[in-house]
Amino acid sequence: MITTLGFLMMLVIIGLILLRRISPVVAFTTLPVAACLLAGFNPGQIGEFIKAGLITVAPTAALFLFAILFFGIMRDRGLFDPLVNLLIRSTGGKPLAVALVTVLVTSVVHLDGVGAATFLLTIPALLPLYKRLNMNPAMLLCLVGTTAGVINMVPWGGTTARAAAVSGLDATELWLGLLPVQLVGLVCMLLVATVLGSRAQRRRPMSLGAAASVDLDSLSTEGRQFGLSPRDLRYWLNVALTGAILACLFTGIFPLYACFMVGLGIALPLNFPSLDAQAERLKAHASDALQMVLVMMAAAVLLGVLSGAKMSDGMALALIDFLPGGSAQYLHVIVGFFGVPLGMIFSPDAYYFALLPVIRDVAAAAGVPLEAVARAMLIGENTGFSISPVVPSVYLALALSGVELRKHMAYTFFWAWGVSLVMLAFAVATGAVQV
Repeated sequence: MITTLGFLMMLVIIGLILLRRISPVVAFTTLPVAACLLAGFNPGQIGEFIKAGLITVAPTAALFLFAILFFGIMRDRGLFDPLVNLLIRSTGGKPLAVALVTVLVTSVVHLDGVGAATFLLTIPALLPLYKRLNMNPAMLLCLVGTTAGVINMVPWGGTTARAAAVSGLDATELWLGLLPVQLVGLVCMLLVATVLGSRAQRRRPMSLGAAASVDLDSLSTEGRQFGLSPRDLRYWLNVALTGAILACLFTGIFPLYACFMVGLGIALPLNFPSLDAQAERLKAHASDALQMVLVMMAAAVLLGVLSGAKMSDGMALALIDFLPGGSAQYLHVIVGFFGVPLGMIFSPDAYYFALLPVIRDVAAAAGVPLEAVARAMLIGENTGFSISPVVPSVYLALALSGVELRKHMAYTFFWAWGVSLVMLAFAVATGAVQV
């Protein structure tokens, strides 16, 4: 009963969001509660599920709120304008070059394995460039999110740590076999960037002959009402403040949400001494910030119900029953094949702590090495993590890019799944994933 309700609930939620039939806030709150009531849970139990979900999500929601406000203030002051202008000139104003640069920059930035930090570093810096070149922000989110998924299998990343813990393997040993697979994935992302960038370039024709006649200065940052010149001391103080926050992100010496809480507290009086001016700028950015926090808090209801009602565990066990007899030897490859769509249903914790143990035991009984099981599931889930409605950092990326969840899922899904399948095929062919 609980398992069936869990599957139906997730399918309905994903379908309604994709079809734009219901707001994510409504879907994430009403449907899980209704499913729990149908399963026989009382309001007190449901309240505890929601409370647990909110406790899990609260730091990320705080990060969303303060990070969006902080970067809004920095954009007002033109912090990224010189970088954007440099990128415009270095790419010659060509969307193809911009798309390739997006993949390369993300692959370096995400070496720390922190999705939220990667989104915070890449999207605010690159989004103005995409907008000035009339490139679809959904393309930016697709390239950043899927590239981050390819790189996300580093041994210090959260997913590899989960897989190593469940399989009992060393995280570094697990990752070494995946390193060639990641390189193939990066090549795939460069090819995806080439395809998407070429499409954007055709919609905005800029042949080599025409490029010389394009006035790149016209694409450069226009004057802002509150913009600061690099000759202004406060501009460099903003640079130093942002650099200090990013250093905290990389070193982990301070919680992510606390970095931006303190950073916003410093940025407001530094840039706008008047209390009225501070209130006005906060009001200007409050709509975007609060909208995504609402979605994030609503998602906490879904996450709490999936975990507390044991729906995730039940769905993991039920998947085994759908498999044909004699398929145990290939079970991990089958699950890896469907890793991207499964990642849209299971949270990372449910995928690795609920589903992986079941797959591990069944495959191990068929003589499949543990590292093969863990690697197959890592390849499958990681690539599509940025389109999963149950991954909190996804909502940060959506807020920063201004892209709706349904549009992001529709734009990115098949690219992410395709890259995942190429990586999995390569891993099987080279023996990184044994069958």
